Amino acid sequence: MNRRQFMIAGGALLCAGLTEAAWKYVPDSGLKHPCVAAFPASLREHETWKVLWQDIRPDQVWDAHVHLVGVGDASNETWFNPAMDEWLHPQLKLQKSFYINATCADPAQIDVTSVSRMDALAQALPPGMKLMLFAFDWHRDAQGQVLKQHSIFHISNQYAAAIAQRQPDRYEWVASIHPFRPDAVDALEHAHAHGAKAIKWLPSGMGIDPASAKCDAFYKKAASLGIPIISHTGQESAVPGGDQAYGNPLRMRRALDHGVKVILAHCASDGMDQDLDHAGRSIRSFDLFTRLMDTPDYQTLLYGDISATTLINHAWVLPELIKRQHWHPRLVHGSDYPLPGIMPLTNLNTLIANGWLSETHKPFLITLKNHHPLLYDFALKRLLNINGQSFLPVVFETRHIFERT
Repeated sequence: MNRRQFMIAGGALLCAGLTEAAWKYVPDSGLKHPCVAAFPASLREHETWKVLWQDIRPDQVWDAHVHLVGVGDASNETWFNPAMDEWLHPQLKLQKSFYINATCADPAQIDVTSVSRMDALAQALPPGMKLMLFAFDWHRDAQGQVLKQHSIFHISNQYAAAIAQRQPDRYEWVASIHPFRPDAVDALEHAHAHGAKAIKWLPSGMGIDPASAKCDAFYKKAASLGIPIISHTGQESAVPGGDQAYGNPLRMRRALDHGVKVILAHCASDGMDQDLDHAGRSIRSFDLFTRLMDTPDYQTLLYGDISATTLINHAWVLPELIKRQHWHPRLVHGSDYPLPGIMPLTNLNTLIANGWLSETHKPFLITLKNHHPLLYDFALKRLLNINGQSFLPVVFETRHIFERT
């Protein structure tokens, strides 16, 4: 081979390498959700559909992490920060546009049409499968007073309960109560009496320090009622603002030590936190989650919610979660809807290139992604296979965690 031939061959190999590397990060199905209405019968007849439900009882599958979306255009029980409509805040405006597209809502009637879309998705679920719909409390100060200017969105408990009650065979609801509220304990009792299956917190977005003594009365009541707290852990990207340190998994020890059942959302799979057991050291949030999961005293109280773990900034954690099969009875399936409907946030090409997903599943998953983001998220997690291991069926049969005894 002469020098010119060598350079041409080398250039071709370099281009091929760059093309292969780039392919891993090219959006697998575009940037915008197509919002296809009908759920094709061909998906239910597909061989892969049978694989999804092998050894899984649909009536035991409760998607434990589903956000409602509303802006207040049809209800005073929903609200979005007006900054999300201003180009002075381009990140917020872009986020809102992705959220609205992911829910296939009509921008002129977001409240009504986002719920209509969710109703249609719920009706396409296998009989018995349910969605747990989240309320979302305001950002509040140390006295529990509302700080609207620091809140990104709000979904009242009344609203979440009302939507859930429209289709009780498809929905459950999850209350959101800031523990610093003067009426926090009363609100917790009221939510529990009206069917709330859990409490949702996003500590940074709501201004909650879970390690504060101000939470103790709330924790005592939650433990006595047996109602779990689903709390975000790790870095928060979807709802900006607040103190990111509040998402440190170790800050939920106070709840656990009060006997509260705690579900750490996303398994702290993104970001770094201070190691509160070793001053001055910052480590991966997931390593702190691991420490808690392996603490003997918390074996019957602590769970990890695997929502968002297939997103591009979280997916690195999948081999660890799948490998630790002894954790699987304490891992909880959740979709974090509407995020699975934001097309670029998951990338099948990368998962395939990593050897974590068979390329034969890609056409089925792309079709499902275009039609039903909730089932797409479920299917993707079911089909992952890393070093010959997958998430066990118990990860998806979540109903027993939330049923009252």
